[in-house]
Amino acid sequence: PRVLRARMSRGWLPWHRQVGRSTTHWLSDSWRVWLDQTEHAWWRRGMLSALRNDHRTSGAGREETLASAIETLAGTLEEKYGRPPLGWLGDDNVRTSVSSADLSHVRQACRVLATHKVLSPFVTDETKLLQNLRERNGEEQMARKILQTGVASALWMSKDPALTASRMVRAMAYDHGSLGWAWEETKKNTDADATALEVRTRKCLYHAIFSAENVPHLATTTCCSVDGVPWFPNQGEKFHINVTRLKALSQGDDACVLRVERVGK
Repeated sequence: PRVLRARMSRGWLPWHRQVGRSTTHWLSDSWRVWLDQTEHAWWRRGMLSALRNDHRTSGAGREETLASAIETLAGTLEEKYGRPPLGWLGDDNVRTSVSSADLSHVRQACRVLATHKVLSPFVTDETKLLQNLRERNGEEQMARKILQTGVASALWMSKDPALTASRMVRAMAYDHGSLGWAWEETKKNTDADATALEVRTRKCLYHAIFSAENVPHLATTTCCSVDGVPWFPNQGEKFHINVTRLKALSQGDDACVLRVERVGK
């Protein structure tokens, strides 16, 4: 499914990775390009299907026109946000290069932004439009079930589900990289503490791009809705863990905070 390819291209698989362990991403540039292209092909197919099923965006080839308009605008936005010095990140560091991993995130953010801009005149109900965006970016019911089944299997086979869940969350932070995020571990596991892991970041690439376009809430349709907590069925309660997002930049908080906790058996 498209979503699994998307998660692969963004580094969902290397659960053993630790935050900051390496400056070189596990996925080579050539494989990333292939996965990004494959993911986009699935996105286009899903988008065309959604457009055809909505009377406001279908008929007389309108769906093809709209999909092409989204791709064109996304390309323009990528030119704007994908080149150094990346002042939109809001820090003082001058960026001289952007890795292929960073560009994958920029590309996805620009496509979401373009989709919102192009479809807003047709789908005037913002709630429905945001749900459409979520479904195109990882919240399809079938794909989520497949993803959660894989996570549940890993937790089921683990001697310490909390430790395994912590590794998964660390892998997400590792894949995000240091360009658009600044994940740090603010709480690690101790024998006397139920908290297995807590990570925090005060910046987010998606939120920064969307904020620059005055639509910060679009982050709720990307990383906030598909990364971390949504991987775990019922937040992991079946495995005596609880995975929660305590804060979110997209909700107006000062940081994004994810926590993995052990709960009583």
